[in-house]
Amino acid sequence: MRALQDAGIAVASSCGGDAVCGKCVLKITAGAENLSAPTEDELFLIEKDQIKPGFRVSCQCQVLGDVEVDATYW
Repeated sequence: MRALQDAGIAVASSCGGDAVCGKCVLKITAGAENLSAPTEDELFLIEKDQIKPGFRVSCQCQVLGDVEVDATYW
């Protein structure tokens, strides 16, 4: 989420990146291996909100290389 915001791209969020709302979920279309491992908070949201494989909670990811994403709200 921070990397997108730093690039001037809006990311949906009502919790400000505290891993509460789950609105910042993004589909990873390429480069998933270049993201940090899911945090405990992200794993909780994935289970609670039944987030599908291939999607990540962007406020909980660190970008470690090139990544392509898509979001239904763009």
